[in-house]
Amino acid sequence: MDFMIRVLIERRLAAGQQAALNAKLIDLRRGAMHTEGYVSGETLRDTGDPTRYVVLSTWTSRVHWERWYASDARRERDADLLPLLAEPETITILEHI
Repeated sequence: MDFMIRVLIERRLAAGQQAALNAKLIDLRRGAMHTEGYVSGETLRDTGDPTRYVVLSTWTSRVHWERWYASDARRERDADLLPLLAEPETITILEHI
């Protein structure tokens, strides 16, 4: 049985890429919003480290998240985003206990 999950994505921005990253993150969320199983999401920037961004999204199930993650639509958007990062993103799947 699948339960609602939260997905935590942490990204560290390369120097001088803030404006470009913001636009790419908005585009990525727009794509997710139109995907079956997407519930909500927010993007946050660390006030102590403005190069650190955190995305927290809620999905109706892990299956829905994995479909979005593996989709061509996400891969295309992600390909534009990855060159703006200083290091690879980390993704953590969270569930309620």
